[in-house]
Amino acid sequence: MPAVAGAGPVPAGPVPAGPVPAGGPSGTGTAGAGRQPAPRRPGRNPLARSRARAGFLMSLPALVLVAVFFVLPLILVAWMSLNNWPLIGRATFIGVQNYSSLAHDKIFGHALWFTAEYTVIVTPIQIVLGYLLAVMVRRKLRGVGFFRTVYFMPVVTGFAATAYVFLVMLTPGVGVVNTVLESLGLSNGQTNWLTSPGLALVVAVILITWKTIGIAMILFMAAMQAVPEELYEAAKVDGAGWWRRESRITVPLIRRTTALVLVLTVAGSFLAFDQFFILTQGGPNNETLTAVLWIYTTAFVQYRTGYAGALSIVLLVLLILLSVAQIRTLRRGDEGS
Repeated sequence: MPAVAGAGPVPAGPVPAGPVPAGGPSGTGTAGAGRQPAPRRPGRNPLARSRARAGFLMSLPALVLVAVFFVLPLILVAWMSLNNWPLIGRATFIGVQNYSSLAHDKIFGHALWFTAEYTVIVTPIQIVLGYLLAVMVRRKLRGVGFFRTVYFMPVVTGFAATAYVFLVMLTPGVGVVNTVLESLGLSNGQTNWLTSPGLALVVAVILITWKTIGIAMILFMAAMQAVPEELYEAAKVDGAGWWRRESRITVPLIRRTTALVLVLTVAGSFLAFDQFFILTQGGPNNETLTAVLWIYTTAFVQYRTGYAGALSIVLLVLLILLSVAQIRTLRRGDEGS
C-alpha cells in the first residue's frame, strides 16, 4: 500500500472491515475540520436546587407575615394619608393636603423635638452601659450565666406591665420610692415624679434603660466573644493595660455591632410610646408628648386617621434617613481606620 504524504508508517496487517466515519476514525478529518462539539451547559446541581427550594419554603411564612403585617398596612397608611379619612365616616381624596398641614402643626414639631431630646439622652446611656455589662459577663466563669440571665430578664417582660409597675412605685402615698426616700431623709414622701416634665423624663429614661439594656449587652457580648483571644495575649505581652486593650482591640473590632446597637436604639427611642402613654399621657401641657403618642392622639382621640397617616409616613421617612446616615457615617469611619 503506498504511503500517504505526511503520515506515519502504516502498520502491517489486514485493514479492519466496516465503514470508516467521515473525517477519519477520530472524526477530525476534512469533513469535521473546524467543527468542535457543542459544549455542555453545566446543569444546576440537584442538591443545590433542593436546598434552594427548601430554603424558600422555610422562609415563606416569614415573607407572608411581613407582607400581611407590614407591606400591606404601609400601603394602606400611604393611601389614607392622601384622603380626609375620618375614623367613622366616608373618606374623601384630598391629595397632599395632609402633608401641607404639617407645616402648621406646632404640636407635632414640639413632639419631634422632645423625642429627639429623649433619644439623645437614652442612646449614649444604652451603648455605654450595654458595653460595660458585656465586659462583665463575656468571660466564661462560674456563676456568670446567672448574671447574664438577671441582666437580660427585663427584656422579656411586657412594656405595659413594666410601665404600670413604675407608675405604682412612684405614686405619692402608695409607691415604695417615696417611702424609701422619706425614711432616708431625702424627701418629704410627697414628690410627684410624673407631673414635672424634668422628673418624668428622668423616670422614662430609667425605665427604658432597665427594660432594654439586656439587648445591647447580648449583642456586645456576642461580638466580644468573637474577637480572637490571641490578640489580647499579644497585647499583654507588649505591656498593654485593660483600657488600652479595650480601646485598641475590642472597640475597633466590634464597630459593626456598635452600629447595629446605635441604629436599634435610635429607632426604638423615636418610636417611644408605651412608657409615656402610661406614665404621663404626654403631660403636663404636652411637655412629654412623643411623636408616636401624638400620632395616636390624632388618630384615635381626634378621629383624624388620614392626617395621622401622613404623620406616620413622615416619621418613617425620618427614621430611614437617620438610619442610613448613621450606617454611612460608621462605614466611613470603618474604612478610614
